[in-house]
Parts: sequence; structure tokens; C-alpha cells
Amino acid sequence: MSNLGVPIKLLFEAEGMKVTVEMKNGEIYRGLLIGAEETMNMNLSDVIRTARNGKISKIPNVYLRGSGIRFIALPDLLKNAPVFQKVTAMKRKQEELQQQNKQQGGMKRKRGGE
Repeated sequence: MSNLGVPIKLLFEAEGMKVTVEMKNGEIYRGLLIGAEETMNMNLSDVIRTARNGKISKIPNVYLRGSGIRFIALPDLLKNAPVFQKVTAMKRKQEELQQQNKQQGGMKRKRGGE
């Protein structure tokens, strides 16, 4: 799991929470995220499906293929997820290095042995 990107790790953190998924075909699914895979395939339960024409239906379980997903709306609770703390720390460290390089004036290269 260490090679996974932040969005996939965040999706795993959302397991057990209510999510809303919009598919590329325009259908919208809202339900409890039971499980997710690295390919963004996911299993939802207690689902409310809104078709493109606006018709609403209830489905006990649904399996969504990751390649058909347009976007996923996750709960606001995940703003405090440990994944973001790591990203914030890495960004802060990178900004500090950039500041140090600016203060040193940066090393300017000369062309052709001048």
C-alpha cells in the first residue's frame, strides 16, 4: 500500500462511510462504502441510484467499476485524515528548502568555461 497515491489512500480511509459517486454515464450512486480497490472499483450497500432521467431507485448492493467513475464525493470528516498530515509535512519541508535556496541566492551557472 506504500506505492499508492493520496487519492487511493483517501478512498480506503472512507471505507465504512457514506459516499456519492457520479459515473461517466451520468448516473449517481449514494451509499455506504463497503470496500474499495486500487483500481477504484468499489462496493456500496444501501444505495440510492439516481438515473440520468432523474428516476430514483433503491438498491441493496452495487459494485461500481473504477474506470466508469467520473468523481467521488467523500465525507468532510476525511479532511483530518492521517494521509493529509503526511502530505502537509512534505509540502512544508519542500517550501523550507525553496526558501533556503532563495536566501543563498542560488548558484548561477556560467556558460562554456567563462
